[in-house]
Amino acid sequence: MRLGLYARVSTHEQQTLTLQREALEAYAQQRHGSIVIAVEEVGSGVRERHQREALMRAARRRDIDAIVVWRLDRWGRSLADLVGTLHELQALGVGFISLHDA
Repeated sequence: MRLGLYARVSTHEQQTLTLQREALEAYAQQRHGSIVIAVEEVGSGVRERHQREALMRAARRRDIDAIVVWRLDRWGRSLADLVGTLHELQALGVGFISLHDA
């Protein structure tokens, strides 16, 4: 399975970026997945997320089979944004995996 990994923290003071990255990489290794793209961002959820958009472009090109995130709140800017992107990924046939949320 070709995976895209996404990690994000809201501020530079948050210390979970390394924790997120390690957990995402461990998941890929345990599932024998191939990491095609791994992106990290620092910034609040309301501003533009260029790295997330790069991951969505990879999904639209079908370069990846699934996107893996640490938690849902790291991906969605709002509930509407989360639902919209999940719906788009489903229509593309690209999976979405959150390590801490069902």
